[in-house]
Amino acid sequence: MLIDLSLPIIENHWRYSKFHREEASSFSKGDSWQITQFNMASHWFSHIDFPRHTGAEYPDSECFPLDYYNGEASEIDLTRKEGCSNYGYTSDDLERAVKGQSLKKIFLIRSDWALQTSWLSRDFWDESPYMEDDALQWILDRKPNCVAFDFPQDYSIRLLSKRPVAPEEQKSHTLLLRNNILLVEYVTNFNAIGQDTCEFMCLPLKLENIDGSPVRAVAKI
Repeated sequence: MLIDLSLPIIENHWRYSKFHREEASSFSKGDSWQITQFNMASHWFSHIDFPRHTGAEYPDSECFPLDYYNGEASEIDLTRKEGCSNYGYTSDDLERAVKGQSLKKIFLIRSDWALQTSWLSRDFWDESPYMEDDALQWILDRKPNCVAFDFPQDYSIRLLSKRPVAPEEQKSHTLLLRNNILLVEYVTNFNAIGQDTCEFMCLPLKLENIDGSPVRAVAKI
């Protein structure tokens, strides 16, 4: 069974307001083919980050074969009965969540934030839980190949709508991504997986030497 972990790509989202789609040709205009064209940036909607995103000296997509960030994954369940709005996850939270699991090469960090706050709203970013520095260090120490988050994982991400934010302010991007731990951002539905492990598949567009790409991410159970 495949579980779709991707957000829909839609128009008129406040964060991705420059995205639009239109008919390049259509039957309604008398054309012989229906063809849609659209514009897309490499870090919009559900996407993968490669280290090049943070600096010209870091590796791009060509350095990471598909097997590196696809395969066996461990779901790390950080859900909280009291909710997770503005909560900073710590290494203690992670340690409690894994409960002695034998962790796989891919981590799926689950908060179920999208069940509490619509991803269409500004609150999804402005009130999001986030990873404290010690939690990111906990991940780094375990050296996964890839980590996927179902929430905006850096506190400073909420500031992007107000001012430029450098990579150094987004610690997951410096501490993890610059150490070749790839990031899959803005995925969802981890609650539907229902088990500690799954096969995770996340396929970027085959764009050469790219810093990131939209993905269709799924879990196979």
